[in-house]
Amino acid sequence: MNMTNAIGLHSWSHYCHNFHHGEYRAYIHGKLAARGPFSVPHKVPLPLKGIITIGQEQDLLAGGYDTDQSFRGHMAQVNIWNRSLTAEEVAQQSSCTKAPLGNIFSTDREDVELLGNATVELVKPEYFCQKSVEYVIFPEAQYMAESRWTCRRIGYDVYTPNNKDENRALHKESLRFAENCLSNYHLWIGVTDEVQEDVWRKFTDNSIAQTQFELNEPNGGTGENCMLMFLPNGLWVDTSCVIKWPACVPCEVNRTSPLRLRGFCFSDEAETYYEVLGYKGEKPYLHGYYGFMVYKTDTYTWEMFDTTTGEVVAVLKVPSKDSYPIGRNIWMLQRSMCNQLIGTKLQLSFSICDNDQFTCANGDCIPKERRCNAKDDCIDLSDEEDCQLFILPKGYRAERPPDNELEGQAIFLESTVDILRFMEISDIRRIINVEFTVETRWTDPRIKYQNLGETLEWNKLSDVDRNRVWKPSLNFPNVYDGNIKLLSEDVSLDKIGDPLPPDYNNVRMDTVYDGKSAMLVQRLHYSGVFACSFDVFYYPFDNQECALELELTVRKELVKFASDMARVVYLEDPKLPAYLLTRFFITVIEAGNNETRYSTLQVEFELSRRWKMIVLTVYLPTAMLQLVGYTTLFVNVALMDVRMAVSLTTLLVLYTLFSNTSDALPTTAYVKLIDVWFFFCIFLLFFVIVLHTVVEHQVNMSENKMLTQVLPFDPRRTVEKSFRPTSPEAEKLLWWSRYVVVPGIIFLFNIIYWGLVFSKSF
Repeated sequence: MNMTNAIGLHSWSHYCHNFHHGEYRAYIHGKLAARGPFSVPHKVPLPLKGIITIGQEQDLLAGGYDTDQSFRGHMAQVNIWNRSLTAEEVAQQSSCTKAPLGNIFSTDREDVELLGNATVELVKPEYFCQKSVEYVIFPEAQYMAESRWTCRRIGYDVYTPNNKDENRALHKESLRFAENCLSNYHLWIGVTDEVQEDVWRKFTDNSIAQTQFELNEPNGGTGENCMLMFLPNGLWVDTSCVIKWPACVPCEVNRTSPLRLRGFCFSDEAETYYEVLGYKGEKPYLHGYYGFMVYKTDTYTWEMFDTTTGEVVAVLKVPSKDSYPIGRNIWMLQRSMCNQLIGTKLQLSFSICDNDQFTCANGDCIPKERRCNAKDDCIDLSDEEDCQLFILPKGYRAERPPDNELEGQAIFLESTVDILRFMEISDIRRIINVEFTVETRWTDPRIKYQNLGETLEWNKLSDVDRNRVWKPSLNFPNVYDGNIKLLSEDVSLDKIGDPLPPDYNNVRMDTVYDGKSAMLVQRLHYSGVFACSFDVFYYPFDNQECALELELTVRKELVKFASDMARVVYLEDPKLPAYLLTRFFITVIEAGNNETRYSTLQVEFELSRRWKMIVLTVYLPTAMLQLVGYTTLFVNVALMDVRMAVSLTTLLVLYTLFSNTSDALPTTAYVKLIDVWFFFCIFLLFFVIVLHTVVEHQVNMSENKMLTQVLPFDPRRTVEKSFRPTSPEAEKLLWWSRYVVVPGIIFLFNIIYWGLVFSKSF
């Protein structure tokens, strides 16, 4: 069982440890703080007439003492019983009243041998529960706001005496600094009646103060809500809180928030704790829990002194005679510390900031979440300075990829390809022009990160930082004529884990993450032209398959795309001007030669040509021309000129349409379906023209002569009509052509043609 308790310096604490029938109970200030089972491996004999050593760890029986392992403080009422105390008895022991003494041992009854510099003082039991009020005067004349900040930055607030005696004591002590406090109204008092007029409340706990007013005071009404002490007699006068009146300030000691010295390499957090204990050279000094002192030696110099060794540890040069070493400052070492040589300049900080707070340069504290959030939360704006997102270890090389935890294994990249838009799809040039982004994610265990935000935008690396870390680079094996352009590049950090435990030696108390707690996210925006092998045999009912190939430039033994973490996203309308994007997918393949292989992302698209408009503009007109040519078979045989003119005109129009359509298609060595359609239409019209010629030849070869029809006499006009009768062979040929041969050819061709089309496309 682990139990920790805050260090309560300069205050009495009551502890009771109770062992009974295998159970352990711990009481602090009379209340149960912990309990659990207790056992020993075997019986341990306790010899009679032994020695009890209090306040000193012994490495040997009644010996092996070490001054560094001794208790420094006051002890009282140490009691040992041979039985378990009840909770009520423990509460009585801690209530600072007269209580029974231990029946085995009691320091109030037994003779105790004192060692070293230990002394004995007799006090009444109620002394242990008395709250003592302490204060320290800062002898620098400042306005009220600055004075209050001076107290707050050491964990205190402006002091207010509780009664006349305390007020006289404060006045008496303040006289030693009267020369520095500049005026007859020389000391601020920590009360205000800003909330309720003439009700003066303390800054420290908001309780109503017992005021000590000068004659005819207060007299400022609602315009004077703060208090000053009158130097001649120590009485109070009210004044404005924003008045430009400099005075010294007494700060009431608060032991709950010790000052912390950060920047060294202490192994115990308590070694970083400091407090203001008194004055040295008429200036308050800081004293560490483990013997370090920080005090002013001359006008502009502060010194850090180790009382245990009698050595000066470091010195600080301050900018003014009224400056204190609170906040972050550059100290110069006077002895070797933390593997730093004498003369090394080291940044150290004194502040009351807890481990979950950031230390501003002036010693103020803000929550760590406000560090590097693009807002100025520190008064001195230092929270937005040096917002470095990562810490590189010594020997880090940006050209070398990180290692996998499993030795001999490559690291795996998560990848997402976002297809933003198709800017051009040309089957003539056999290319696709695509705008897309590639996002890759990976972890780098070598790096430590700090002050990460919740979004990628907050954690975006600068141009300089991008070049300091390893990131994957890509080749594009199927890019067309090298036509690829990088439009933008971003590298961000995605927080995926919790931060490391706070390092109490960190000067600023930045939030630090290890390499597994964040992923590096690289987002590349490209525009490129890629080659695609268009197969247009089935044009315009064809489906095309094109691909983007993204190849890593590092061999696959070191870096690979993860197959199960690769995806592609299409963000636009799948209905393109000439095609319909019916399917897209991504696969991870290997490329390269026999000696070196590279991991490659292959993003494949299936494009289905939108054929409806082509049918309306090509197939329908050609079918109509086909029908016009067919109808010439029904024109009177005698009108040979009409039949031939219409047939030839239709053939010429059809060929012109075929020529224009062919120009818009890629040149191929094979015949396309649309060519077959045009060839059929042309051949069919050619066949019709040949039929007309054959029929005309048969008529001319017929033995029938030209007949003239004579009509009855009409006085108005005489009409004479000549005609040429057809031969039976011609009539038979026309009948078969009209109703069997041509319709049969058209029907058979369309069955085969459209059957082939629909079997491929649907």
